Amino acid sequence: MSCTTCDTLLAVLALAERNGDRSKAVDCRVLLRRHPEHDDVPVAGTDEGKAERKGEP
Repeated sequence: MSCTTCDTLLAVLALAERNGDRSKAVDCRVLLRRHPEHDDVPVAGTDEGKAERKGEP
C-alpha cells in the first residue's frame, strides 16, 4: 500500500531529523498518527505510546 500523504510526511520527517529540526519532526509524527486508516489497516506507527496511555482516563 502506498499513500502519497504518508510518503510525504515520512520524507519531511527524515529531512527534519537530519537537520535537527525537532519541532518539525514532532509535527510530522503527530500528523502521521492522526492520518486516517487505509483499507482498515492503521498507518504504521499509530500504535506508538498506547501502552503508556492505558492508565489515563
